[in-house]
This record gives sequence, structure tokens and C-alpha cells, in this order.
Amino acid sequence: MMQTVMAEERHPAASDEVLSLKVWLQLMKCAKSIEAEVGGRLRRGYGQSLSRFDVLAQLERLGGDWVAIGELARLVMAASGNITALLDRMEGEALIERRASPNDRRSFQVRMSMAGRQLFAKMAADHARWIDTALADLPDAEKERLVDLLVAVRRRFEADAVPPIDERTV
Repeated sequence: MMQTVMAEERHPAASDEVLSLKVWLQLMKCAKSIEAEVGGRLRRGYGQSLSRFDVLAQLERLGGDWVAIGELARLVMAASGNITALLDRMEGEALIERRASPNDRRSFQVRMSMAGRQLFAKMAADHARWIDTALADLPDAEKERLVDLLVAVRRRFEADAVPPIDERTV
């Protein structure tokens, strides 16, 4: 015990770094667990991936109008390199429609088809129920606090508030 206290007194930042790494590790484990569970349920129940669900959710959120593929790619959680192949498969299954942009024939736009809307409505209802059931034991105040904390973490990374790595110390 004495050695631990002395080590922390000599290197107080090391303790902060360890705690920050623990937070990061738990965030990553949590995200992977949620992705695996929700993704598995979507595959088993609907034959769809979490990436496809995300595409349909973003299109729904954007109001059902035509959206540029580049804009959609920025919004979805799927890797941007996979978006074209993902949209090709979704178009092949008539979940989305694609057209050349009326403003720029070199770019394309997509929107949800009627079949995509119907499928998404079913998936979204089940998804909401699954998540609510999974978090049912957390009191609302804790859920609200967790949302606030996660938003703060995300904003720190999005704002590029994380200082660059000094490669000399790595």
C-alpha cells in the first residue's frame, strides 16, 4: 500500500491516465456489446445489419426526401468506404431508390422506398423496445446523467479538444 501511494505522489498524472484508459475501455466494451446484441437481433428478426438499419434511420430522420450520398455517408456509422456497396445491395433489395443528382450528374442521391419505409417502421419499433428493456433497470435520472456524460465525451473528440500525440514520447 505504501508503494502505491508513493508512486501516485511521484506521478499523479499516471493515475489520471489509468482512470481515463479505464473509461475508454468500458466505453469500447459497452459499444461492442450493444452492437453485437442489436445487430444480432436485426439479423435474426429481419435479415438486416445494423449498418442497413442506420442507413434507413438516417433517411427517415432526414424526412424521406432525396439526400446526397456524400451527406448520408457523413451521417451513418458505417465506414464511408463501404457505403457504395451497402447502398448497391439495399437498392437491389428495393429498400432504397437512387438517382443522379439533378444539380450535378456526377453525384447521386438516395431515398427510402416504400418497402424500405415499411421495413424500417417494424425494425424501429422493435429496436426501441429492445433498448428500453435493456435499460429498464436504470432510473431516468441516471439515464439523463449518462446521456449528458456521453455527449460531453463525444463533443471533446469531435471538437478536436484532444491534444495531438507527441510522437517523441511514444
